Amino acid sequence: MHEVQPILNGTDLVDAVCLVLKANAEPMTPMMIRQRLPADLRGIRLEELSEVLQRQVAAHVLVMCPKYRSAQDRYWDRSLREHAKVLMIDALQAGPLSWTDLRKKLPKYLRHLADSVLNEELARGAIFRHPPASVRMGPRYALQPADMRSYLSRELHELLLRFESNGFARTETREAMMQLLQQEEFAEVLP
Repeated sequence: MHEVQPILNGTDLVDAVCLVLKANAEPMTPMMIRQRLPADLRGIRLEELSEVLQRQVAAHVLVMCPKYRSAQDRYWDRSLREHAKVLMIDALQAGPLSWTDLRKKLPKYLRHLADSVLNEELARGAIFRHPPASVRMGPRYALQPADMRSYLSRELHELLLRFESNGFARTETREAMMQLLQQEEFAEVLP
């Protein structure tokens, strides 16, 4: 018995490809796209699908991304800047990272965009700058604003230890600090 090949309507295939790419968080190879197409469209040969994808790139409907993790081209419905943003946000899910560590998480072909994408995301309020973890490091970046209390707590602990080593009791130091804070607060209120 002959296997009946469905007659593919080009626009249906393009629409299906666009839906597959829209639902995916990163660029996809033709093989990955074909696997996620509706069942009636999965019979298309990879060469044919690649031709359709190339035509859509030429028409500026899709974007061809550089090869990585395999020798195949990758396609997406969004720009490389969007891809860099998605990877950057994914990398920051685990917590704050220094610029060096964040940049290392991006594929080499996106690193030239990393600085400008980071600045855009900082301006948009999607990524936040945190103070350095140590004196020798630069700022860190995270998806949540820095919690000032954690930094202040560390500084306060070190300050109390320093005054203790100079012979002042912790309670004495705390009382003096509270008085200074109150004086500063009143100084701001009074002209």
